[in-house]
Amino acid sequence: MIFKGFIAKISKKEGRSSKGRAWSLYSIKLEKEDGSEYDKWISAGFDPPDAKEGDYVKITAEENDQGYINATDIKRLKNAPARSGKAATGGAGNNVSNTTQKSIHYQSARKDAIEVLKLLVSQDALPLTAAKGKAGEAKRYLELMALVDKLAIRYFFDAETHRLLEAVVDEGAVKADVGKLPEDSDDDEEQDDEEGEDDSDDEEDDE
Repeated sequence: MIFKGFIAKISKKEGRSSKGRAWSLYSIKLEKEDGSEYDKWISAGFDPPDAKEGDYVKITAEENDQGYINATDIKRLKNAPARSGKAATGGAGNNVSNTTQKSIHYQSARKDAIEVLKLLVSQDALPLTAAKGKAGEAKRYLELMALVDKLAIRYFFDAETHRLLEAVVDEGAVKADVGKLPEDSDDDEEQDDEEGEDDSDDEEDDE
């Protein structure tokens, strides 16, 4: 069976075997695109899943004789859809996930802003104050910090709204009508998908 959704919660249960060896068991609570959650937790096994809360994922799983759902494969997907349902109406659990996602976007945006400014400075492409001495250093500091903040906010909202998808022309487009947007297709969800994969998996999403 196939599940797709946002990771709402990753639970970790710890214990020791009869021989005293420590173990950790991870479980995932998955949220559908409409904001509702799948009824059952999905066991991710004894190794930490290669995903975090807020990620949009595809989980291939099997149900055992006791009715427990065990993941056999977890893949992070690109082009996650906009979250809705409880996340939009203010459900407490989803507010936590939404806040986490915003924090991730902000941290990434700030790092990107700093890297861009490093490049611009190295290429002498910033109109910074050229004055010498302590006063000049202090002014350049203020100018650079203001630019970091300005670019960080720009990149943050780029990530939050995907506004550049509509504002910037795709250079690789053959013609103006490019058909479906990336998020409407599973073709580029997984970088390592094999050709000929059975599309019937998607029909089992809500099992």
